[in-house]
This record gives sequence, structure tokens and C-alpha cells, in this order.
Amino acid sequence: EKYIEYVKNLFENLIGINMKKHIYSKTNQAYLYYYNQNLVKKLMEFELKRGDKIKNQIGIPSWIKGNKAYLKACIKGLIDTDGCVYRCKREKQIYIKFTNHNKQLLNDFKKVTKNLGYSFARSNDMNICLYRKDEVVKFIKSIKPFKTISYTLDGTMYSNES
Repeated sequence: EKYIEYVKNLFENLIGINMKKHIYSKTNQAYLYYYNQNLVKKLMEFELKRGDKIKNQIGIPSWIKGNKAYLKACIKGLIDTDGCVYRCKREKQIYIKFTNHNKQLLNDFKKVTKNLGYSFARSNDMNICLYRKDEVVKFIKSIKPFKTISYTLDGTMYSNES
């Protein structure tokens, strides 16, 4: 619910579109929607394309890559939607994983995060992970993924639920 409100507010503040929401409590699903061609036109102005992101091999737009603040917000959004922050029980460490079937987006993510100082490593064809403890701490403090919950790193409690 909090994330839906966060994204809804982003659309309203950045694009001026008031999205409608529908929450399916029985299945833990939520949808934001807006029926108007203006939304599609507006998103296309931001170098986004219509259609399937995997089939079209859509990457991170150049205007985002060229602005560190936008890039950090983009990385945050990608982790919040297609990634995870998790504790590996066996190694007792926190890792960050980004999963996507879009090879262009996966490659863009790896390249831009490297430029930001993070060493994501490919774990298979559709996953890259951040394993280095110091970089995980830096990533969480700097990027602040919305969906992370309270956890402990180096004995310090962190929470990004704000």
C-alpha cells in the first residue's frame, strides 16, 4: 500500500497525472491505472517505448544516464520493481539482486551501477548481484530501496520504510 502511494504521488508530481488505484486484498496485488492517450504520449517524450520491454529490449534512457540524481532514482525504482534485498542465511550477509529477462536493461543496470561505484556480478543470464558487504551498505544508504525492511548490517539497524 505504501509503495502504491509512493508511485501514485510520483506520477502526480512529475507528470501531473492522477492515477487511479485498485487493490486486490485477497491476492496481495495492486494496480495503478489511467485511461488516456496523454499518459502514453508523455511517457514516449521521456524516451520510453510502447510495448513489451523484453521484446523491444528497452534500456535506461540516455537523459537518465547523464544525470546522477535521475540515475539513482531509476536504480531505486528498478530494485523496487525487479530486484530484491535479502539476507543469505548460510553466509549471514545481506545481498542485493536485480533480475530481468531484458538483456539490454540488465546490461545498462550493470554498467550504470559500476559507474556509481557498485560491483554487481552476473549470477546467471537474468540475475546480477551485489555481494561486497561495504558496497551493499553504501548502496542501501545512498539508493535507499523503498521495499527494504529493517535488517542488520555490521551490527547496525537500517530501515528505509519512510
